[in-house]
Amino acid sequence: MAAEFQLGDYILVQDGRTLEIFHRGLSESSRYHVAFLGVDVQPQGDGFKVRLGTRQGDDQVMGGVRLKMDQEEFARFRDFIALAIAARDRVSPLNESTSH
Repeated sequence: MAAEFQLGDYILVQDGRTLEIFHRGLSESSRYHVAFLGVDVQPQGDGFKVRLGTRQGDDQVMGGVRLKMDQEEFARFRDFIALAIAARDRVSPLNESTSH
């Protein structure tokens, strides 16, 4: 079952191992496999700046979207993005090695 997070004109949908970002004003969405997803969070005043995009190396996020969140929104986002992190860290049955 898909999980959703709404913030202003954005809706983020995490479904299995895919995170999709929709914007009210755009006809196209952005899709990321959780293995390639990068999230950068920076405190900003009483809230946070969050960037979601393609992870490059250990500490860089390219492209994607930038969102500003207050404390309450960030708490909801943290719960939401934990699902994508869990999906990323889960081993796919196709990738498991089996011995007979």
